Amino acid sequence: MWPFSTSNSVPVASLRDLDEGYDYVIVGGGTAGCVLANRLSANLQNKVLLVERGPANVSWTSRIPLFSANFAADHRLARKLESEEEPVVGKAVEIFQGNALGGSTQINHMFYTRGPSGQYDRWERSGAKGWGFKSLLPYFIKAERAEYDASPSVRGSNGGWINRQNGPFFYSSFEHSVQACQALGLSHIPDVNDPQNVPVGWATIPVTRDANQHRHSTFWAFLPPALMQARKNNLHVLLNTIVERLIMEKEGDQLVVRSVALGPTDGQADGGASVEVRVRREAVICAGTFGSPRILVLGGIGPSEHLNDMGISVLQELPVGENLVNTSLCYDPRYLDKCRYSKTTSACLYDSILRTSRQPLYFIWEVLRYFLFGTGVLLAPVVQMAIFACTALLDKHSVPRQEKKPEIDSVPDLEIMPLAHAHGLAEKDATRGGFAFLTVLLTPESKGSVRLRNNDPRATPRISFNYLSAPSDRIRMGHGLRLALRLARGLRQQGYQLEPAEAPPLDAEISDDTLDRQIAEQGCTTYHYTSTCALGSVVDNDLIVKGTRNLRFADASVFPEVLACHLQAPVVAVAEKCADMMLSTHQSDALLK
Repeated sequence: MWPFSTSNSVPVASLRDLDEGYDYVIVGGGTAGCVLANRLSANLQNKVLLVERGPANVSWTSRIPLFSANFAADHRLARKLESEEEPVVGKAVEIFQGNALGGSTQINHMFYTRGPSGQYDRWERSGAKGWGFKSLLPYFIKAERAEYDASPSVRGSNGGWINRQNGPFFYSSFEHSVQACQALGLSHIPDVNDPQNVPVGWATIPVTRDANQHRHSTFWAFLPPALMQARKNNLHVLLNTIVERLIMEKEGDQLVVRSVALGPTDGQADGGASVEVRVRREAVICAGTFGSPRILVLGGIGPSEHLNDMGISVLQELPVGENLVNTSLCYDPRYLDKCRYSKTTSACLYDSILRTSRQPLYFIWEVLRYFLFGTGVLLAPVVQMAIFACTALLDKHSVPRQEKKPEIDSVPDLEIMPLAHAHGLAEKDATRGGFAFLTVLLTPESKGSVRLRNNDPRATPRISFNYLSAPSDRIRMGHGLRLALRLARGLRQQGYQLEPAEAPPLDAEISDDTLDRQIAEQGCTTYHYTSTCALGSVVDNDLIVKGTRNLRFADASVFPEVLACHLQAPVVAVAEKCADMMLSTHQSDALLK
């Protein structure tokens, strides 16, 4: 488990030493960018440039799951933004994104979930030909290596990106949560990533950790330092650099990207001068749901009214930056009942991650346990299971209907995660642990937008989520919160004592008005942002920006809707498919010549 190494130096290029041109220019070295860099540079004849706005972090703490997931406290791998003030919650919403090679896979909770097959099939029925689940399945399989008992017909075993089950439940609250699910008629999902299983019920969630129990980001899976070193002649990686603009020309009735203008992220490194690099074949943008539309609009492609307001010439009218979706989350925090395990105050912490911050000797033991045996709390077992539900299958009391069962193509719109921690409660009583049911609206109908603040490429964008603005979102979130409260009641009925933190205490029979206040006060984001450059409206089914010849997008911004899952696995599948299409295009061109 020893994470220290002296062989992790990353070969990087500088603005002053770049080639005059590259076959492929990849903008964004995050979740998708690392996959694309690997696949496009595999042929050593291809000259590839990868541009990343952040650094390459190879520190040992970035490999330890618990440490690296604390992105709100440690901003070395994360970039923090804020939305505009959200009317429903009356405040701006904090936004965090990965800001290093590997992107958000360097800071997330490592959950590997593909999403329900029925949702991809809905995309295809809506016109996204080639984006149904059967079409994407080979790309999921190609990328992954599932190191647990899984169906070989739908799960990968030879890919470079490892996922595994989290092992036995670390906290007893999870086992009690399973029993509460069973009492409500929620069935077990044997493998949440197997499309042959009904996607409604409770499941353990696989995580992306390697054989040494290190975080397995797409950086370490697809673009590790050793691979970068081996391909340093045909793959150039440029860090701490942004694309200032795309230089495009009209050729017939299409726009062609001729070059990209690059500059240091801070505007000062390498003398602060911009450098133009020619694009010989294609540019592919994978700068994320906020970064990708920004680059396109700065280049003159977007809503004409917004471009005119920013003083940018309109090259192509497209709804870039529209349709922003983010999953909504509402905590249901609880205290663990005081001293349930023994007469000593400290025993109250045994079933909570808070014990690591309050008992130094315990924390030291857990550090040694991780380094020596690869086990323990440093694996970040704060969440090991999730409950997936459909509001359409709940009765008016938010109880699952037994007469109406989910089907294979059902799409859950709620996810409830038992959490051995409770945000915002630690300072109230240092003798208690915390527990919460994180209640997530997976498929919100509220839509927002991403806009330029001005035409400075380094300015942060204006982000408006319109969080919970659709009335149906608040109704469905209410069902989710009531279901979570029923699960909490189930834990108490088993003898697992939970003392509500709220005053007055919340209960499943909560009034609609109180429920609305709870949602508005506690509502926030789960950091799943999508759909600002969506398939069908901004890019075609080959991920090519409409009206252009050689500009593709490959990240969560292309999803027609937010997927009912954690997003890293679908983003990797999109990148795999994009790389395959790009390489096939130019192989075909070569044959025609």
